[in-house]
Amino acid sequence: MGIFNSIARGLGSLRPLSDAELADEREALRERYVSAGDVNEADKLYDELHRYDAEMIRRANEACARENPNPPEPRHREHGWYLPNDD
Repeated sequence: MGIFNSIARGLGSLRPLSDAELADEREALRERYVSAGDVNEADKLYDELHRYDAEMIRRANEACARENPNPPEPRHREHGWYLPNDD
């Protein structure tokens, strides 16, 4: 899988990065965004930050799904979903 990861990384994919590498690169990108003087560059960096955030959220959701394969059914109250229980 090494060659596929290097090809994916070359094409701009964030999946081959480890969590620590992803966090480090995002922090470096955030620092570039904060210090950007040009509005167009800051706009591109802002979009790139959102791409990193989306990848981090995807990984967190997958980890949660692995830890909780069968989530409990939602509990509802005696009188319905949105009705108060104080009679």
